[in-house]
Amino acid sequence: IHCGRCGEQRRNVGHGLCNRCALADPDRPFRYAASLAGQMAPAPSWWDPLVEFTAARYYPSGTVAVLRETGRLLISDPSMTPHQLGRLPTTALTATTGRVLTAFFTLHGLALAPDRPHQRAAARRARFVAAIANPLRDAVAKFDHTQTSEQDRRRRTGQRTLSDITLETRLRILRDLAAHLHTSRTITGWAEVSTTDLEAFLARAPAARHQRTYVLRRFFTWANGRKLVLTNPARVLSLGAQPAFTGIVLDIDAQRALFARWTRDTTPDQERLVGLLALLHAASNTEIRHLRVADIDTIRRTVALAGRPFPTPLDPPTWTALQRCLASRETARTLNPHVIITRVTSGRDTAADSSYLTRLLAPARTTPEACRQTRLTELVNDLDPKLAAVALGMNDNGLVRYAADNVARDRLQHRLASPP
Repeated sequence: IHCGRCGEQRRNVGHGLCNRCALADPDRPFRYAASLAGQMAPAPSWWDPLVEFTAARYYPSGTVAVLRETGRLLISDPSMTPHQLGRLPTTALTATTGRVLTAFFTLHGLALAPDRPHQRAAARRARFVAAIANPLRDAVAKFDHTQTSEQDRRRRTGQRTLSDITLETRLRILRDLAAHLHTSRTITGWAEVSTTDLEAFLARAPAARHQRTYVLRRFFTWANGRKLVLTNPARVLSLGAQPAFTGIVLDIDAQRALFARWTRDTTPDQERLVGLLALLHAASNTEIRHLRVADIDTIRRTVALAGRPFPTPLDPPTWTALQRCLASRETARTLNPHVIITRVTSGRDTAADSSYLTRLLAPARTTPEACRQTRLTELVNDLDPKLAAVALGMNDNGLVRYAADNVARDRLQHRLASPP
């Protein structure tokens, strides 16, 4: 027969279509869903909205695969609730089906959204604890439980909390300390650790002495309070010098070259937007990736970056790059609420991967971190750390390191060497 869609003479596989056109038929998922609904007793009330939700985000064959897995579970157990479907082990569902069900149930208020970043952070901390030898492992595990409980308590009371990276850094230092102790001598508990052992451990990395000493003081103070050690061997340790900023700072010529590149129409839209947000507005990787279309104020020409107390006004080049990025996003016909989308996230509701922005700026031979660090150094040295901290929603104590003597000296040399 002649296919009703492509017009070629092929074998009829149903509905007057050839096999290729039948697989791409947009009505195919709905026919398949109706067939599955007839086998359920009865079909849940959210089944039809799930079909529409999935069909709007995936191609027909992908939608059918998601409905097939979900329908199989509902037919085998009609009493299964959305909460149970969203908490199934990874062996029961594919990753794609799990993401679709989680996004759908969360959007429609049928289940709570799982805290994926928190779960991944807990898994990383568990690996650090598991790497410690058994005589010392139990105490570190209890210390980890204490600091995570404190983090949860401060989060519930609305206080400033320590990030997951800080908690992981503490466990990493304790893991390295335990490995150092076992290689130097036989040890059966933390009570046998002396100040000499800690000094020998700190001498292995003099540049990290300040951070390591702070962590050792905190851990042994906690251990002494719980009678795990008789005395605190870290009490007499002296803190090292506060580490200054040693990252990359772009000189004025490099900044001018990047600005000229990101204001040309031939540069890719996403590269322009990411580069200008990092270079001119000190936007972090996380702030750019989680920027949503709903965070844009077209009247005031501002964007609401996550973590900042005030909307960020955009300059004309950055606003132009944002509009071009939104225009190209419209052509993709995606339902992802984020401004920066990729081929992988176009059918999802999640933000782009953290490495995606780095790859975007690779043709310009720079990184978002270098651009942001350059802007932060400018703000701290030209204005004031406290004012910059208020505007960016950061801690002023953390911004002081950008005002170190080596940064100011380097930037002064760049200014004197560059023409006015």
